[in-house]
Amino acid sequence: MKVKFCGMTNYEDVKSAIDLGVDFIGFVFYKKSKRYASFEEAKRIVEKVKGEVKTVGVFFGCDRKTIIESFKFYGFDYAQVYEDVEGMPVIRVYRINDGLPNVVQDGLVLFDVYTEKGGGSGRSFDWELLKDCPYKDRLFVAGGVSVNNVKFLSDLGIFGVDLVSSVEEYPGKKSFSKMKEFMETVRGLK
Repeated sequence: MKVKFCGMTNYEDVKSAIDLGVDFIGFVFYKKSKRYASFEEAKRIVEKVKGEVKTVGVFFGCDRKTIIESFKFYGFDYAQVYEDVEGMPVIRVYRINDGLPNVVQDGLVLFDVYTEKGGGSGRSFDWELLKDCPYKDRLFVAGGVSVNNVKFLSDLGIFGVDLVSSVEEYPGKKSFSKMKEFMETVRGLK
């Protein structure tokens, strides 16, 4: 199972996550978020870690032109988007309420619980809905994922999990011990 730590704001947290074996890191470009990363800091970090981890620019509330230009300029491996955007590798987010979407975009997708703020709530949707999901092999699950429940998702055969608040000391600052515990738990699953 792949692991993505999102809401990264500083190089020290990114380096710690890489040392622990994380697969993807995400930078949030939504100015109202407590985990907002400046484009300058994200570019500096991405340049330092290129090739060590997959980097993701998370674009919530951005127009397509900004997404495309930012993706190219900052050198991300993926753009995480909340609407269909073509011309780059994306992780397409679907916000889940009572049921799964009837159709999903090709490529990597992410299911998160619907919230007004777009993510980082620590709440989950009903994961029982995923039992018969036909695209588990390219699906990230976000929202409320922790060491206490990740085995359920692993047993379902989910491609990856996306964590924010459950591995933080406070919004925007990761906890090394929480990241370490999560990575050890995931890597120990059979």
